[in-house]
Amino acid sequence: MGESIACLRCRTPMEPGFIADSTYYGNVQEKWGPGAPEVSFWTGLKTRKRTLVPVTTMRCPSCGALESYARPA
Repeated sequence: MGESIACLRCRTPMEPGFIADSTYYGNVQEKWGPGAPEVSFWTGLKTRKRTLVPVTTMRCPSCGALESYARPA
């Protein structure tokens, strides 16, 4: 995400970041997958055939609002 995004609430330029998902082996960046989730007994969710896109979360330093975006790299 190279372009600057203004906060929808107060129009302040937002800063990029991420939300860490905690797993049994550490922290990972959250990802977006298309369609409805399918439960897997072994892995929690079936993701093998899906294209997962990293989620970037923008934060407003003024009001603290968060906005998440899933754009391919």
